[in-house]
Amino acid sequence: MADKSTAIHDLMRGCEQFRAPLEALDDGAYGETWLGEWNLSQLLAHMAGWYREMTAAIARTSRGERPTPAGVDYSDADAWNATFATKAEAGRSALADFDAAYAGYLAAARGLPEELFGLAAEGGRPLIGNRLLQGAGTGHFEEHQAELTAWIESRRE
Repeated sequence: MADKSTAIHDLMRGCEQFRAPLEALDDGAYGETWLGEWNLSQLLAHMAGWYREMTAAIARTSRGERPTPAGVDYSDADAWNATFATKAEAGRSALADFDAAYAGYLAAARGLPEELFGLAAEGGRPLIGNRLLQGAGTGHFEEHQAELTAWIESRRE
């Protein structure tokens, strides 16, 4: 499992690869439905929602608390995703919102201590720093990259 420097680098590289093709899109593209029932604005809003949730989780972790607040359950990701998608901004404003949420998430991740990255000595499970960056960050880019690329390519045909 990655040390802090590698985990941050992988997160930033994933974001750059995901975000770069969005620069060429006009406002209208953000409203086209292509990911199930979602459009690009909704995809970006759901990702931004997770960044905000995980930014708070990182802050709690940095204070020595559990990442998830008492009474909150992230296990129903579909329900969380649907809630985040309802907050989508129109057009390129969705990208600005995504950028702002990602910037907060990245800044929080950079503030995590190095010892929260790597593998647990017992059991070999990834440590919390890696898990917080993988789920909402690196893994999230990987999850949606192929779909995004296919949609953008289909618009060029």
